[in-house]
Amino acid sequence: MRTSTFRRGLTVLLLAATAGLVAPGTAAAATEERIGFASSGLDGTDRRTGHTLHSVMEVFDPPTEPAFGVTDFFVGGPLPGGGEGILYECTTEDRVRARLHALHSAVASGVLPLTCSSPVGLPDRQGYAVVGMVWHGTGPVEQHVFDHGGCTEYLDVRAARVAGGIRLVVPDVAVGRLVTVDPAESELRRQRMVCG
Repeated sequence: MRTSTFRRGLTVLLLAATAGLVAPGTAAAATEERIGFASSGLDGTDRRTGHTLHSVMEVFDPPTEPAFGVTDFFVGGPLPGGGEGILYECTTEDRVRARLHALHSAVASGVLPLTCSSPVGLPDRQGYAVVGMVWHGTGPVEQHVFDHGGCTEYLDVRAARVAGGIRLVVPDVAVGRLVTVDPAESELRRQRMVCG
């Protein structure tokens, strides 16, 4: 499962790579790199089956490539052996188009092809997700500083209000709309890594 901790680690790695921290070679002069970030947890229900749907949509705006959005999906329900749990995890290597404007707003839209596998041995399935989401920053900006040895990470975080959502379509698994239910799960971030 992709967690916020994993994503924060990925963001730090992207910054470190562009700043030259993970590349071999001699020491370089001081560098500074920035990356923008938006995220939101989404939930839904397949009304036909009652299966629960969960996703975390995340947008990255690295300095060396166009902004993009990525996500996975989890489908929960009654397990074949009894009890409740995850029936399918739907993943993709594709990305959707995105834009991010500092801590003010972000947009992600597009269609993602999905491959769904089951941790409980159900047949693999194929499907897709239609993404259409907009983030609007709200409230004050929280500022944090982290030491990474020879580099310092400056992290600004702002809560966000999210409009839109994702429609998940996986025949014989789940069909439903996911939206942001808990406002605390949506935010915009701006990270700056200074090294040297």
